[in-house]
Amino acid sequence: MTKAKPQIELRWREENYGSVHAVAAFRNYAGTYNWSQRTHQRFRGCLKRSGFAFHQARSSYICHTGDSDERKAALCRELKSAGINIILGDVTDPEPEVRPA
Repeated sequence: MTKAKPQIELRWREENYGSVHAVAAFRNYAGTYNWSQRTHQRFRGCLKRSGFAFHQARSSYICHTGDSDERKAALCRELKSAGINIILGDVTDPEPEVRPA
């Protein structure tokens, strides 16, 4: 039996209000509860290399520096190279998958 690749949804958000000034931000609704510790480590490494960090008050992953499109693309590239399947929100995919509402 083949082990399924970990999946993530990148729900890109506008987080430029209040005291937070974000270049790019997302929430993950796919659920990471079934990820192994190693997969969580790879995910955290992808976030760090792409300039994202978790913001407790907003419950979002936020990047404060750089260009929005470049930061989003950098995260998508990092996740793909780590073997994490982006099921929604891949800005590097020329034809993004459309999911029913």
